[in-house]
Amino acid sequence: MIRNTYLSFKVHFLSFFRNKNAFFWELVFPLFIYVIFYTIFGSFNDEGYSLFLLTGVLGMTLTADGLFGVGPVIKMNYENGTIRVLKKLPINIVLYFSGLIINRFIILSILYILLNLVSFLMSGMFLPIEKTPQVFLGIFLGLWIFSFLGLSLSFLNIKTSSEKGMNNILYFIILFTSNALYNISAFNPGVEKIANFLPLNGVLHILRSEQPEFLGLVLWMVIPVFLFYYAFNKVQYSR
Repeated sequence: MIRNTYLSFKVHFLSFFRNKNAFFWELVFPLFIYVIFYTIFGSFNDEGYSLFLLTGVLGMTLTADGLFGVGPVIKMNYENGTIRVLKKLPINIVLYFSGLIINRFIILSILYILLNLVSFLMSGMFLPIEKTPQVFLGIFLGLWIFSFLGLSLSFLNIKTSSEKGMNNILYFIILFTSNALYNISAFNPGVEKIANFLPLNGVLHILRSEQPEFLGLVLWMVIPVFLFYYAFNKVQYSR
């Protein structure tokens, strides 16, 4: 089982570095967003904003990565006919996608190091080493939640030609109601309630070494996995 998961991780890891678009959106674009937001809002906030933004950009990126990097994979497998191969793999489908999630975790860990470097260059601040375990935990949990959420949503339009429509809507709702790039909750209690129901704020609490709502996070970790597993095994494929 471990060997099969490793092989899945290795295939996806090598594929990532051969994909220039994936490299840009996951490692270059987030650094650009950090520089832009810190340049605009850094002077209006206290010195802690640089680290608040650092974890926020991490949260933004892992959300997009799960919904758009992992989620649509099952739809692509359906369209090119390889989904039948996945159903015959000698490895549980959840473990197969766990290899892809571990791959993304490694990439986002690299992004975390790069963001700390940029933060230090711009503000003279970086996240203390002792906070690294919480950050890594937040990255993994966030990728797990949003990856299986994206995979589950892909079954809603798996037989249509539309791509990422539902994922796009959900992504922007999650991002712009969350405290990823700015503390939106401080200005609108209604938005705060929506954001606290959605998973990103809980992930951000872990990234920022704050106390999350564990029950909500556990539900987001478990329910999308069961929905995906059920759909993968029960839905009939005609291709």
